Amino acid sequence: MNFEELGKDGWQEARLFLKNKGFNLFQIDWMGKKDGEYTLFEIKKKARFIPPPFEGHGLEISQIKARLEFQKATGIKAYLLIFEPSGKIFGQYLDILQQGNYIDTKNGIRIYPLTSFDDLSLKGM
Repeated sequence: MNFEELGKDGWQEARLFLKNKGFNLFQIDWMGKKDGEYTLFEIKKKARFIPPPFEGHGLEISQIKARLEFQKATGIKAYLLIFEPSGKIFGQYLDILQQGNYIDTKNGIRIYPLTSFDDLSLKGM
């Protein structure tokens, strides 16, 4: 077993151990600190959702709930960052997205309208 396989095996073993101890786990894609503030980042690379009812992007509802619970408990905000295959980049804080319109798909994905996101390919963060 090489180092990479050994590391993956260790992560899997730790995940199962902690789950069996009663922990509800979720994996953070990235955690960053800027101007003294921490942000949890959920990163996706995918094509946008095509209407009806609107063009947009989304995330699994269970992931949204876990990240918003984390935010409530810690004060660390969760940010959804989307990279489209076209090169466009969109982002927005989950709590802001939750305040606007959205739809839930039959597959458990919550889709937010593209207009709810900042176009970071134009203005950056």
